[in-house]
Amino acid sequence: MVTEGDLPGPVAVIAGGLSHERDVSLASGRNLVRELRSVGVEAHAYDFDRQLLSTLERDKVVAALPALHGALGEDGEIQTLLELIGLPYVGTHSHACRVAYDKGTARELLRRAGIPVPDSVGLSAQTFRDIGASALMEHVMHRLGERVVVKPTRGGSALGISGVDGLAALPSALVETYAYCEDALIERFHDGVDVSVVVLESDDGLRSLMPVAIEYEKGHEFDFSARYTAEFVGLTRPDLPEDQLDRLGEVARDAHRTLGLRDVSRSDFIVDMDGSFVLLETAITPGTTETSVFPFACTASGTTLGQVARDLLARAVRAG
Repeated sequence: MVTEGDLPGPVAVIAGGLSHERDVSLASGRNLVRELRSVGVEAHAYDFDRQLLSTLERDKVVAALPALHGALGEDGEIQTLLELIGLPYVGTHSHACRVAYDKGTARELLRRAGIPVPDSVGLSAQTFRDIGASALMEHVMHRLGERVVVKPTRGGSALGISGVDGLAALPSALVETYAYCEDALIERFHDGVDVSVVVLESDDGLRSLMPVAIEYEKGHEFDFSARYTAEFVGLTRPDLPEDQLDRLGEVARDAHRTLGLRDVSRSDFIVDMDGSFVLLETAITPGTTETSVFPFACTASGTTLGQVARDLLARAVRAG
């Protein structure tokens, strides 16, 4: 019988792929392999390519930990493939991934569950082209306000996200976003502290790790450069009351359950000075780069990324 932390053979960390987030995924994969090896796990990195399934079977891998971000990694594709060959893996089942990966769909499910989310409008590239910017932008701003955030409906790693201040800048921001996804989400801007909460699942149920505040160098908004360039990002314990931190952890667990996620997730909040907050999104596959929230949250909670990943892999093997 496989007990907690036990693994009967080599494990695969699957990273890379051909999405816009390939470089971030490779960085996540390298860090995961390093962390797993530091706790005695025989871990190897595998790229998402035509040889993947046959190589996993040839190497007698006992479990997989997908570190693919964006398309193929969080939209249910890699999960479907692993299910087809019967290989245990860490993370959410394919059917739930397909729902949670779409920000518009996930946000509506969260809203119906009573979780506060930003007011937003979904707008496809096709509608943008057919109806025209001049007929749409003023109505969007009237509903959401002069300051909005534009982001791809599907995708992560802050790619294609931009803040917009004023009507004139919105069309060009949408065009940039459409380069990453044919559907965009325009949401009301909320000022406050960026706080992320990682949720872990074990045989004892769900638990939230220490919330993490994300701070940016003055003059840099949340975008890919700020999120993945070390000099722009700082991770700290939020300067918030304990009851507020507990509440964020509770809502993160509610979001994990509402979206049908498994094993691990990361919920991203904006917390206002008055204590109110909105949940921006819940990530299916949290990043594990050296500047990511997940490793920092593990350390702040008295453990390490390697220990957590090892235990999740062992749990996947036990579940079969």
